[in-house]
Amino acid sequence: MKKIILGVTSSIAAYKACDLSRLFVKEGYDVHAVLTEHARHLVSPLALEVLTGNPVYISQYSEERREMSHIELKTDASLLLVMPATANIIGKFAHGIADDLLSTTFLSVTCPVLIAPAMNPHMYNHPAVQDNMARLKSWGVKFIDPVFGEVVCGDEGSGKLADVNVIFRAAVDAVA
Repeated sequence: MKKIILGVTSSIAAYKACDLSRLFVKEGYDVHAVLTEHARHLVSPLALEVLTGNPVYISQYSEERREMSHIELKTDASLLLVMPATANIIGKFAHGIADDLLSTTFLSVTCPVLIAPAMNPHMYNHPAVQDNMARLKSWGVKFIDPVFGEVVCGDEGSGKLADVNVIFRAAVDAVA
């Protein structure tokens, strides 16, 4: 069984992590969700725990197990998939900032990394975000481009999360 670490950040599209988790589990993948602190306000950790059958990680350190979660998570991981990925997490990854569980997990994994951005089109097209993505691509990180459409704030352009089925297929292909 292939292990997927599913990183979820604080984009409003975070709720789609539930649908994606369901697809992975249905196909026999072992899904371990890592939520940023703010993502847990947008998607229920309990929902992801029920859907994946695994504990959901938010904190870097587990008080119950006395382990460092980012080290435990990376063991036997086939893929780190970050969906949805905010400008913030992309910037942290690109500059080696490790101040939460997801960013420290990124620095500790040796498996492929796949990122599906979701943000306001103006943010997505900002030179800082584009430079950060280019830097990550130069390190071998793969991206699933956002689609053109209207985002929650009413702006229109590229920045809307790609379809969950497209993300699922890209992830399956990445671990094949």
